Formats: sequence, structure tokens, C-alpha cells
Amino acid sequence: MVVEITVLEKDPLRLRLRLHIRGLSLHVLNSIRRAIMSEVPTMAIDYVVFIENSSVFYDEYIAHRLGLIPLISEYAYLKYKSPEECAEAGERKMFSPDCFAKFDLEAEGPEKGILTVYSGDLVPSDPDITPAYKNIPLLKLVKGQRVRLEAFARLGRGKEHIKWSPVTVAAHKYVADIGVSREKCTGCAKCIDACPRSVLKLENGKAAVNEEKIFECSLCKLCENICETRAITVKHKESEFILLIELTGALTGKRVLTEAANILIGKLNELEERLRNAGVM
Repeated sequence: MVVEITVLEKDPLRLRLRLHIRGLSLHVLNSIRRAIMSEVPTMAIDYVVFIENSSVFYDEYIAHRLGLIPLISEYAYLKYKSPEECAEAGERKMFSPDCFAKFDLEAEGPEKGILTVYSGDLVPSDPDITPAYKNIPLLKLVKGQRVRLEAFARLGRGKEHIKWSPVTVAAHKYVADIGVSREKCTGCAKCIDACPRSVLKLENGKAAVNEEKIFECSLCKLCENICETRAITVKHKESEFILLIELTGALTGKRVLTEAANILIGKLNELEERLRNAGVM
């Protein structure tokens, strides 16, 4: 079966990607979704060395905020070793440049007023690994307060900590298959009023499906339950889904999807090889 993918929504401002997928089984799509959330590697700050901190925030508080800053990681897999390679080589403690990208931060409170320190104030050692957003507030400083630190980012995966996940949302749902019997329909419009997503409309005095809104249907079946003549049936289509992804900004949607698919293929190939070695195949 041929897999067909149609882009329904691509919003660069909200980092939102919605796809219509046909010809793919549910278990395969769900495996890709889970790989997107937990297996696709990105960069995130994992270690922070505080040289000076006279702000009102504890070191741990600032370090936690630094770790949650999404870092652009489009080419990180080409430059940095995987978490497993770094752990095996014992390079994690030495902050090896093969494993870590360094950020410097130095800020001091002004003579008057308040200084807000943002993610854009981090000075990266690697121009390809930078904060995805420059205006994330980290802390505020007043006169006499000073912060000086070194932060180290490394590759990681969402299954280790959510800060390494390239998405905030990865969800899928069935595509609705709504049937309307024009013989049974009386045109009372109760189903249209009951639908919270405006999926139904009146057409020549009878209820009809608004094809422009079909992907908005949540399969709540309110229209089916309220119809006294049972003119409406709500089902779902097999092997046809809507995949919704909301990105953090660390990776593009294309990169996230292709990496997740490649990771899944690699796992299946590894399983096949182990089965062959065990004499099962």
C-alpha cells in the first residue's frame, strides 16, 4: 500500500505541523510518534559551572532554567558524539568538545533599575548550537548582583529527560467517516446545532457533511446521538489519520519526522539481526 501524506497546517510562528496520512497502519504511526517524543536526539544544557552568583536565585534554579532552553540542533548529530559514545569514553566529566557545546554568561546589575538576563545573552562556542529563542527570561539583577557561569550542552533524548525532546506535543487521531441518509433526514438541523466543530451543514434542506471541516471532527458522536431518525452514522476510516506535532524549535518538522522514521527502521533491522543470530529466522 502506498503511503500518502498531505500537509494540512504548517505554522512557523506556532511551530505547529499537522499532517493527513493515508495508507499507514496505526501501530506503525504510533511507533513513529513515540520515536519523535523519546528517541530523536537534540542538544540541551546538562551541566552548569557557577563561577559567581550573587543574585536572589539559587544555582539549581538558574541551572534548571538553562536546561529548558531549546537549542537549535539541526547539525548537532554531525558534530557531536552520541550520549552512549560519550559515556563509554568517559568524556562527560571532562567536557570534551566532541561531546559538549559551551555557553558563557556574564551579567551584572545596573546602577539604577533592573537588568533582565535573557537566553540571547548566552555566548555560544559553536555558532550552529544557539538558543532557538533569544527572549526567554532567565533572571533579574539589581545593583550589586552579578552572575558568571559556564554552561555545557550535550546530545540527549526525550526518554532521558523531556528537555531533550524536539516536540512538546505529538498526537494522532482517526479521520472521521460520517454518513448521512437523505431518506431518513428530516432537516431538523438538531445535529448541526449539536456539533461543536461545525462539521455538518444544511444543504438543500438536508444535513450534509462540510468537507472543509471533516478533519476537525473529534468523533464525539453528539450528532449521531441527537438524531431521532438515526440518519447519521459516525465511524472512523481505517489506515487514515491526522498527526499533530508542535515543535520546540530545536529541529525542523522535516528533520524530526525523517529522524524518527530512520530510528524506527534501525531498531527493526537490529531486531531482525538478533533474531537471525538466535536462530529464530
